[in-house]
Amino acid sequence: MTYEHENNPQKLKQKLLEEYQDKTLEDLDYGEEIETKRGSCYRFTTHEKVEIKTLKEKKVNECLIGDLKLIKGIGPSKERKLKENGFITLDDLRDHPSYGTSACELLEKLESRDVCSLSDWISTRYSASHHLNLLLSSLSGAEKMLFMDIETLGLKDVPLILIGVAEGNKDGLTINQYLLRNLKEEKATLDGFLSHQNSDNVYVTFNGRSFDVPFIKSRMRFHHMDEKINSQHLDLLHFSRRQWNDQLPNCRLQTLEKHFFGFERCDDVPSSKVPEFYLTYRETGNIGPLVPIIEHNREDVVTLAKILSLLHHCSDLKD
Repeated sequence: MTYEHENNPQKLKQKLLEEYQDKTLEDLDYGEEIETKRGSCYRFTTHEKVEIKTLKEKKVNECLIGDLKLIKGIGPSKERKLKENGFITLDDLRDHPSYGTSACELLEKLESRDVCSLSDWISTRYSASHHLNLLLSSLSGAEKMLFMDIETLGLKDVPLILIGVAEGNKDGLTINQYLLRNLKEEKATLDGFLSHQNSDNVYVTFNGRSFDVPFIKSRMRFHHMDEKINSQHLDLLHFSRRQWNDQLPNCRLQTLEKHFFGFERCDDVPSSKVPEFYLTYRETGNIGPLVPIIEHNREDVVTLAKILSLLHHCSDLKD
């Protein structure tokens, strides 16, 4: 869908109001009202044929086993000296008098594919955006990744509008979007979103570590919801900056879309206008202003999967 006034939000909104004046949510494809244990909300379910590429387990193991700096007390200089003396991998450190115990513990976690413990271990030695954390996600597998993005009424202490969550499978992505038809449905929307989570999931977001996840936790506290959000999290904004900051004018999601995938959104509502468009829907009952919000959110989670695949296959992952 393309609008002639996409560069003017007010004209776009008016166009949408006119186009959808006699339509309801039920007229939109792939949507349905659902019941959760905390009430009802509206869910859109779609599918996208996106291949989520990850690295071979052998490659991930080689990268981890070959990094002696994962052992406490070993820095770049010490690692260099150890390798000069024949300690090339963590396996070689098994019987080392100083580092053998830690090396054996880490190798045991790797052999058991204990991704959560491995991620915690790596995070004690490196930043969250270090490429080893990205490589580690390949061990989790695409089917355990939850690509997530939210739309809100503002930056803090306001309700959500929409939560999109996409799950990887052999055919690509299954995308579920939970919409608040009114602000009373926020608890049900959160509940619908949480139904996709289990202890093995890894959240994949873009600036979600700073915004999306804290925002969701804040809204859950507001509603006295005691469920926990998984701690395993890949924030692709930081990996993207690490990889491409010196190649692109910026690392905004839509800049990456245009540069790497040749995709430029031409009917998108600006993020700053999302609250206004949603409130117009609430005030008028006209679903038109909702349409680009739903599509904006859907495109965001699809792009996350594409960016993750691209990052996994960059040949120059930086230390």
